[in-house]
Amino acid sequence: MAGSDRYASVLVAVLEMVKQRGLEDAGSDVAEFCNQLSEQAIAQAKAWDIPLEDLGLDGIDPVDMLRRKAA
Repeated sequence: MAGSDRYASVLVAVLEMVKQRGLEDAGSDVAEFCNQLSEQAIAQAKAWDIPLEDLGLDGIDPVDMLRRKAA
């Protein structure tokens, strides 16, 4: 299953970018899309019994992406 490790690495890199952009641009349209992607990834991970830590999604609340940063 060496191939699946490569796929996992790609997925983790993409999810890291989604997290960063979503939190960086909190409250924006980009953040809303990142929120949807993160929530879907979390739901799928839970459905497949994949620990969120394995995807770098542990300890993140995608709803934070929807909250505008205080100026």
